[in-house]
Amino acid sequence: MRAANNAVIRKQHPIPTVDEVLHNFNGSTFFSRLDLKWGFHQIELSESSRPITTFVTHAGLYRYKRLFFGISSGPEKYQQIIQQVLSECTGAFNIADDIIAHGANYAEHDERLMQVMECLSNHELTLNKDKCVFRLSKLEFMGHILSNHGIGPAEDKVNAIQMAREPQNVG
Repeated sequence: MRAANNAVIRKQHPIPTVDEVLHNFNGSTFFSRLDLKWGFHQIELSESSRPITTFVTHAGLYRYKRLFFGISSGPEKYQQIIQQVLSECTGAFNIADDIIAHGANYAEHDERLMQVMECLSNHELTLNKDKCVFRLSKLEFMGHILSNHGIGPAEDKVNAIQMAREPQNVG
């Protein structure tokens, strides 16, 4: 995809860091994590963008109709599109294809979750039901534990640091 990457005019859209997203969960006690199925492939390319994705195979020329892996601006464009979809929803944030809906109590959480589900449906985005978890009081997200006690490190991350061997040399 070198030719496609050279032809893309990038508009920078920063992907948020985990810390930028985590502060939004303060005061929440219930969480749901939604996973978007097929990631990039849910985003349709405009007709005018498709020609730069043309590639040759033994069976002829083909071009992509959907956003694909390998395009340099893919991750930031995907993040921007999903953020725009979720901007209509209170209490929902994403990093890439992971979406967290949260609330201070069952009612608030469920109302926000339903709003997210409706919004995703309206934009014809589908979820991977096997990776979604709903209405949890404790949830691991990007190496952190979200709970009614606040935000903390995931146990496996703490264990990895505790079990790390001492450095054997300076470099």
